Parts: sequence; C-alpha cells; structure tokens
Amino acid sequence: MASGKRSLPFQSLSESSPPAGTLTIVPAPKRHFTSAPDRSWRMRPLFALAANVEERFSANHFPVVENPKYVFLAESRFQTEKEIVEACGGTGPLPFLLKDSTIYALSPLTRSSVYAAAIKADCAPSQEQFAGWLWDAKTSRWAIELLDRVLRLHAWKRGLRFDEGRGLFYFTRSKPKKLWWEFCGKIFQREVTAPLIKQRQIDTHRHAEFQCGWKHEAIRAGFVKFGSSLFVRFEPAWFLTELDGKTPATSQTVAPLDSSRLNRKDADARRTLCFWSAVFAKSHRELRIETGAGPIRVKLTPSSSSAPRIIPKEPTNPNHFAVTDMEEDCPIPELAPVEI
Repeated sequence: MASGKRSLPFQSLSESSPPAGTLTIVPAPKRHFTSAPDRSWRMRPLFALAANVEERFSANHFPVVENPKYVFLAESRFQTEKEIVEACGGTGPLPFLLKDSTIYALSPLTRSSVYAAAIKADCAPSQEQFAGWLWDAKTSRWAIELLDRVLRLHAWKRGLRFDEGRGLFYFTRSKPKKLWWEFCGKIFQREVTAPLIKQRQIDTHRHAEFQCGWKHEAIRAGFVKFGSSLFVRFEPAWFLTELDGKTPATSQTVAPLDSSRLNRKDADARRTLCFWSAVFAKSHRELRIETGAGPIRVKLTPSSSSAPRIIPKEPTNPNHFAVTDMEEDCPIPELAPVEI
C-alpha cells in the first residue's frame, strides 16, 4: 500500500457479517482557511478530493445491478434545454439531454409524456439499446449524464436539492433539520441543517451572536464506470448557504474548522455512508430509481445484513431510546471556506 494511505475495513450493517469492501482513508491535504474568492473549483471534477487517489472499489461505491433497457430520442422543436424546461414545466428537474436538436431521455417520449410540448409534430420518436450507449466511447459520457440527471430527480422527490455549481445534494431549510434513523439496531438523531452563527463585538466586554446563513451536511453522488461495471459513488461533504437556505454562501470548498474532522474515522465514515444510502433508498436495502420504462437498481448493503432505516417521525417515547446504549451523532461542526 502506498505511503500516506491507510486501509480500514468497512463492516456491513450486521456485526456478524463479512466485510463489504474496503474504505480507503487518505490524509487530508494541507488547507488554508480564507475568505478570498477562488474560481478554480469550477474546473475541478465532481469528486475533487478523490481526483488524485487511485481508483478502486471501496465502501462508498455501490454496484448497479439493473440498468435501463432503452434510451428514447425524438427531434426537438427547440434549440436549448432552457426552452424545453420552460415549455414542458412540471415539478422537479427534468432528466433529459438535448444534443444537436435531439432530445434523449430514459422515459418514453410519447405524445402524452412530459416532453410532448417539446417534440416536433411530424417527428416519430425512436429508441436505442441503453447498454450500447453506456459502453460506446462516443456516447458513454451522455449515458452517465442521463443517469445522473435521473438520480437528481429521484433525490428531489426525497426532499433533497442539488447545487449544480458544487455538485452537492443537501436538505435546504429555513429552520434547523434533524432526522431520526436506525443503524445496527440503534436509533440515532442526525443533524443535516443547522444555523450558521457568528459573533459581533459590541464593546470590550460584550459580544452579540447573529445568524448569517445555514450550514449543511451534504453528499456528492453520481454514476461511475470501473472496468466493465457501473457503480453509484457517494462522497460526504459540507455546504454553506445564505439565510434563504439555497444560495451558496461561498464558491470555495467547505470543511470543518477543526482539522481532526477533515478525515472521518472508519466508524464515522461507515455510518455517514449508511445514513445517506438510507436517505436515497427510502430505507430499503437497494436504491431503486424509477425511469418510466424500467427501474435502475443499485445494491446498497450485503444480502446478509439489514438496511439502515430513516425514522419518519420523532419518537413518541424518548425513554425507549435511553436503553439502547446509543451514541448520538455529532452535530454539524463549525465550517469555513478552504483552499486545497
């Protein structure tokens, strides 16, 4: 193993189950906290912190066990994706691509579909095998982009919002948000949105606290190809927004002020990945993403283990959890923009 790396076992959700893979912990690069603008992030890949790490199967890569069968295409009346979105409307992001006046989607482009208003009247929609798209050098990038856009719609239905500039999914709120969830038979309360509080000195003896925005626990998620296999990759992250809970507070990477939080311990990393898998998968053992023409299925846990579960409502009997010997998840730490 290369110097500077440490490989830790990623246990399954059942203590008696065999390891599901390997979680690679990489020492954090030297970072400098700053408030100066940094535009270089726009050129970084989606998984920026993993860009220089040897690509390998690890605990944050979940195998896709069922792909879409077809990609559907039709000639568009419009020349830009913005025009299509405005014409078709609907709730949530529309998972399609527009290339050379052709609309591509993973759902049938029929006259009754959400895209009907964007299809030329004399056009005859057609379909192609998605597997051919996915593994063809010319269309592979488009196939991955289509999968990612379908994933964004799925996350939107789960209450998550997507910041395209940072490539982050997060819960946007105008008030603090916590979720109850179950992991390895224990119940945890996890903070996903908290107020960003700062202090202002009033005089030599007094300080006033005020809220200047929100801090979020976030996740990067997307489809990736390794060899002849397809995976969904999760990468935990942090995010800062303005008081509206949506507008990014900075264009820079965000990290905890406490350097000890930059690299999570293996147990914390495992629990974080299991939490987000429960959010995306509606607490099921696999992530199932409907496309309108057959699902995308992603295996999230070993077959011998139990799936992590989101508890939809706050428990009515707090004493029930007092005897579970649970360890509360830490609140969202103090965050700040950093340079990498």
